[in-house]
Amino acid sequence: MQSLSRALTVLAELNREDRPYGVTELAGVVGLHKSTVHRILVTFCEHGLADRVDDHRYTALDGLAAIRPAERRPRAELADLSDRLGRLVVLAKPLPKTAGTVLQVAAVSGGGSVQPGHAVSLRQSALGRAYLSALPADQISGTPDLLDALRRVRVSGFAHNSRPVASLPRMVAVPVRDRDGRCAGALGAELIQTGSIEEVRRVVSVLRSGS
Repeated sequence: MQSLSRALTVLAELNREDRPYGVTELAGVVGLHKSTVHRILVTFCEHGLADRVDDHRYTALDGLAAIRPAERRPRAELADLSDRLGRLVVLAKPLPKTAGTVLQVAAVSGGGSVQPGHAVSLRQSALGRAYLSALPADQISGTPDLLDALRRVRVSGFAHNSRPVASLPRMVAVPVRDRDGRCAGALGAELIQTGSIEEVRRVVSVLRSGS
């Protein structure tokens, strides 16, 4: 029962404040070794009790209702989009409790170096701008250039970046909405041909069919 007691102690502390915790910080608070806390947190993520913000920080999901499997786009659906396009397809979603401020890769198909959990730049990447463009305009702040870019995305219905951004390649992305019409994330695909409008239009058409 000692392992269960340790896990519950970590879970209680992780839920104490509405913010991400570093592994070292959390280990110090609960009085356990970092490797033990890390193993517990990985298990929590696998069962939908926590989510990884980056390589060293974790955040709790909302309540014990999060024990049920997190809603995820079926892998088969992403794989189908990837097969139809013949390239990398990425689904990005906001972290729990951070909607509008933090986005990360939720699922990926088609190979490449992009992995679930990778952080997504909200302002520089196509995925981030596609997501921001679908949020209520009065909730978005930023530079005039960013706001102008988001207006263009709202008109066209997609965002794209002409160069790689962090772990992400050149991509085009569209917003993803839930059943209530609210923005739930962004769906993007790798762009292979440089400067090809025809490629962008074709990829956007396929992405919209899956968003």
